[in-house]
Amino acid sequence: MKFNTQLFESEHLILTWYDLDQDAAIEAGFTRNLDYAWRMDVDGIPHPLTTFEMKKKREEALKKSEENGSSFCYSLRTKEDNRFLGVVVLPWVSWVNRDAYFYLNFGHEKDEECYFEEAVHITLRYIFEELGLHHTQTWLGSHDDARTARYTRSGMAVEVCQRQMVYRQGRLWDRLSMGISQQDWMQLNAGE
Repeated sequence: MKFNTQLFESEHLILTWYDLDQDAAIEAGFTRNLDYAWRMDVDGIPHPLTTFEMKKKREEALKKSEENGSSFCYSLRTKEDNRFLGVVVLPWVSWVNRDAYFYLNFGHEKDEECYFEEAVHITLRYIFEELGLHHTQTWLGSHDDARTARYTRSGMAVEVCQRQMVYRQGRLWDRLSMGISQQDWMQLNAGE
């Protein structure tokens, strides 16, 4: 499932195939921010990754994607200068239930503040229009008020709250599953 052109684009962003040689080196640097590392594996122990470790992790994900078509990993880039901002990852897709889990990760807080809602929109458009799924969700900790608000503005809602499941910043927080159905997303974007 490799392609040479951008998959989806919006006003400022493009979604492209993950470049193992260039993107992995940049993304490894992003993992020094433990929030970035935690979002990659919400059940794991967040820690910085070397370029080799990141490349291996993404190689495995891309191989899995090509073999079974039930996971996807893309690079998020600026349209203007093709700068790598972060990733959009669907670690699992349940084709039977037409459901998927995704995570969106930006390397720099400034980029996240500027492009997050546009990135969520392009991700949901891919999930609902290209993949034809019925529902999607993402996980985050209740300590992340900014992301919760951004997902809410994008039409997503808290669907599950697991009490005290996330240890961050020296204490336990709730783990939230925020989701949206295709029908709700289509209604929100009917005039597009």
